[in-house]
Amino acid sequence: MIPIIITILICLCFQAERGVFDFLSYLRLFNQLKNNSLKNIKVTKKTLFLLIPALNEQAIIENTLLNFCKIKNTNFEIKIAVLTSIRENNNRNKDTLTTENTIIKSINSGKLSVYKKRVFVFRDPARNGNMATQLNYAIKKIKSFSETDTFYIVYNADSIVSDTTFEKLSELMEKFPGKEFAFQQPCAFIRDMNPTSNQFTNALSLYQSWYCLGHESRIIRNYALWAENHWEEKNNTKLGVIVGHGSGMTLNINIKNNGYPTDLLTEDLTFGFILSANSTPILSLAALEIADVPNHFKIFIKQKSVWFWNFLGYANCYKKMRLQKHSRYQLVLLLVDGLSAGAYWFFDTFFIIIPLLLGVTIKSPLTISLSLVSYIIFYIVPQYFLLKKLPNVLNNQGFHGFAKNVKSTSFIRLLPSLCLITLTNSVGAWVATIKFIKYLFTKQLPVKYKTGD
Repeated sequence: MIPIIITILICLCFQAERGVFDFLSYLRLFNQLKNNSLKNIKVTKKTLFLLIPALNEQAIIENTLLNFCKIKNTNFEIKIAVLTSIRENNNRNKDTLTTENTIIKSINSGKLSVYKKRVFVFRDPARNGNMATQLNYAIKKIKSFSETDTFYIVYNADSIVSDTTFEKLSELMEKFPGKEFAFQQPCAFIRDMNPTSNQFTNALSLYQSWYCLGHESRIIRNYALWAENHWEEKNNTKLGVIVGHGSGMTLNINIKNNGYPTDLLTEDLTFGFILSANSTPILSLAALEIADVPNHFKIFIKQKSVWFWNFLGYANCYKKMRLQKHSRYQLVLLLVDGLSAGAYWFFDTFFIIIPLLLGVTIKSPLTISLSLVSYIIFYIVPQYFLLKKLPNVLNNQGFHGFAKNVKSTSFIRLLPSLCLITLTNSVGAWVATIKFIKYLFTKQLPVKYKTGD
């Protein structure tokens, strides 16, 4: 009986750790997002590139670029670079326009024609390329005609940002003049969240926003605090986060760190490991990005399984950094930090269902009730408050239409789907682990698990 009680208590403690600290994390972030006291910062005007890797995005790419092109900021000359791939030419139907063809057609005679001087297209020539090769190729090209202290930000084709992003970047530049840094902005995954969407989409939008605004922002903030207090220090042992979209840095930082890792399974968190090993400052950018989520359960599981490859790639990052003569002690701590985060995700579903199953096994109504109450308090309640508080933050960030949609979304109606998502959060990690074990034996990576697919 004692081992069962200890197991239940351990699971409840892990639930509480996530529920309490992630809840406090997004409350802290929201206070930061509401603080616009440093508006109208003036810095020397610089060129800023927005990099948008695209593969088979013909249907949305024109509107995506129009949204970015309409943004203006007095501190930056904003240029938009779409990163296409020769792979798309190889796989397309001859009668179908590629993403690149769609852009060029619009620039020549369509809606993008008035912005033709601001839009660049870089086609990655790697026939077996991925998102990392697309990014590295474009950065190399941009470097050939730009200063090395030029900033860039990576966005997905579904990303939406407001001018607040560039105001907050100006603040960081004003706060740390003459210093180079990377940064990561938080994301609210509520692009398709509204009363008319299917409730799975609404539930996943809320859950993914909770994870990013609560959990990821906590990691980003902790690393940023270390970076601000130890700017020149080496042998950093705290793991920072770069999640791809919404991340940015100077060209020089990218080049000094040998670009995004093209030989690993993913390019975002693994590049964050490399930046952390090299003690590169990764600061928190207090501006929201808007993105969408899968609208079907099967796609949700597949997306999560692809994301989990990041954690499975940390061991290779360790080997890379050891070859660069980094301290074994430093790298072991970074590796443990990364693998622990992956393990937490892998066991997240177990933390929820084990107390309930053990309560049923030992026929204890008290244990069953305790497990249900714990689940509601630490998983459901924080997301309810997120739904209620998010509209004000979105309004403050300039996303008035999205704020109205979120405010009009019923929590009760999405609750069944939200329970399904929280209870199956680890399934994607389990699928990825099985495929990874198979990959170790066969050395054949599933096509859909290649970076950027």
